[in-house]
Amino acid sequence: MAILRKLSIRSQLLILAASTIAVVLFIMLHTYSTMSGMITRNHEEYVNQTITEIRKNVTSSKDVIHRLMQNISYNQDVQSYLVEKDELVRYEMFIKLNKFLASQQEVKEGILDIVISGNNGVFIDLRGGNRYVSPLKATLPARANAWYAGLHVVNFSPGYLHQNALVFATKIAFIPPEGTFNNEVATNTNIGTLFFVVDPRTLVGEEEPDTRETNTQLYLLDRDRKVITGSRNGKVEVDALPDLPTDEAGSEGKTIDWNGQPYIMQTEPLPEIEGHIVSMAPKEELLRDLLDVRRQELLIFGLCLVVLAVPFMFIINNILRPLKKLIFFMTTIKRGDLLKFKKRISLQGYMEISIMAAEMNGMLDEIDNLTQRLLDANTQLYGTELEKKKSELAFLRSQINPHFLYNTLEAITGIAAATGQGNIKMMTRALSSIFRYSIKGADEVPLREEVRMVESYVQIQQMRFADRFSVQYELSESALAFPVPKMILQPLVENAVYHGFEPTFRRGLLRIMATVDEDGALLVVVEDDGIGIEPRRMEEIRGMLSSQSQTAVGIAEAADNARAAGPDVSADPVASKEPKSIGLVNVNNRLRLLYGQECGISIESEPGNGTRIRLRIADGRSREDA
Repeated sequence: MAILRKLSIRSQLLILAASTIAVVLFIMLHTYSTMSGMITRNHEEYVNQTITEIRKNVTSSKDVIHRLMQNISYNQDVQSYLVEKDELVRYEMFIKLNKFLASQQEVKEGILDIVISGNNGVFIDLRGGNRYVSPLKATLPARANAWYAGLHVVNFSPGYLHQNALVFATKIAFIPPEGTFNNEVATNTNIGTLFFVVDPRTLVGEEEPDTRETNTQLYLLDRDRKVITGSRNGKVEVDALPDLPTDEAGSEGKTIDWNGQPYIMQTEPLPEIEGHIVSMAPKEELLRDLLDVRRQELLIFGLCLVVLAVPFMFIINNILRPLKKLIFFMTTIKRGDLLKFKKRISLQGYMEISIMAAEMNGMLDEIDNLTQRLLDANTQLYGTELEKKKSELAFLRSQINPHFLYNTLEAITGIAAATGQGNIKMMTRALSSIFRYSIKGADEVPLREEVRMVESYVQIQQMRFADRFSVQYELSESALAFPVPKMILQPLVENAVYHGFEPTFRRGLLRIMATVDEDGALLVVVEDDGIGIEPRRMEEIRGMLSSQSQTAVGIAEAADNARAAGPDVSADPVASKEPKSIGLVNVNNRLRLLYGQECGISIESEPGNGTRIRLRIADGRSREDA
């Protein structure tokens, strides 16, 4: 009952109506089942009586045929004819035996032919049946006595074209007359075979059982499951019949599926021919009258349901229509459309539903007020956060140019004192190109343009350091077309020049490599064979790069420390402890802000073996415009 209380009112009312309908249908079904059982049992009793009559007729016919075959087999004229060698004598006996066999045929109606086939090749038949039965002699058992030899097709005359006939056979043993002795043939020697060719209807009887009212089909089957005769004149294929029981006790009526329809099948064994009597009654025909009654009951029941459904649904709608309207309104509001929160509901009905509508409208007014306040607060917070992001990115980009321009101007000053005007012109042109690249154009450019700027920068540094290092580029076409932020590669090259080559006087090699991996990400490697980085300092740099909390405020503090340390420290983006590696940290933070935490730079170095900086930018990224 607790489960019912949790259901809706409509569901509970429908359950009540469905339960009432189910009870009525159960009563109707039980009544129909009881009556169909009674009709089926009555039909079974009638079929059993019919089968009993057929079995009696088969037994009686088999007994008559057996007695006739015994009379013929032990007839002295028949035995003499089968052992006689004189053809003239045998001919006289042949005429006499024809009359004898004709008289025996008239004893039992339905005997189509009588055939006496001797082992010495002689035979007697009344209608030419020897050609049909003589091949059966090889299939007979050793002691055949009125043995059923099967159902065969015979053709005695045009009036009996292709007629089915039963063949019974008896082995003829030689028994000499009393007081005589035959030296050539021993007593009880098999001297021939007697065949009876019988019309199948003889076994059943003259009167066919009346099964037309229920369309019941009766079939008489032999040991090979061949149809001997039946109420359908035996016109049925053997394979079309359902599987029959293999035991000798037969079976009670059971429902089977045959030819796509339900049938009630009964079987009864026939030991006389090792066959069965099969009864097939279509269940629909058997229960036809009862089905008509059931259809009428269902029709009346359906009409009653229609009549009762009108007031029932009217009452349900009066109760549930306001509730349904309220539920639909609440579902619409639940979808979250702000415009729908402006709507209000008006319900006309009983007092309870009116109170619910008023409370719902009051709640919506409060939700509308709170939603507006929340939207205003979120808008203000979002604007503040956006301005903060833009300020951070602008500040990070501004940290790169002062270091580079300061060092470049110092180099130009030193070269101007020691060389002629040509070198100054070249360095000034390269510096102008770099400066123009850094302040003009889009914030994102193909890697190819970034490499051109780096080439100008390297050209200036090579003049400053008197060609103490050379540069090797290994760049794929797909990498050169990859879009990157401006001024993202120069700090990495600057780090290699100032901290890899400047502290030593030996020549060095700078390698710049770029490719696109299988995931579509750009990989840039800046590698030098300079002096490398000490392990302690390496751990400090990696700690700063791996931190996810680097902000513009932290960078600004590092820049203030760098300016307080003097000009030499500002020119050093990595080695000084005060500025906290501004160049590398700035690049790493820019990449993380633009492309996510999975992007950025990583560094590997060993003292004396150079430094390798790896930069990764993922493709297909989504970011805010900085």
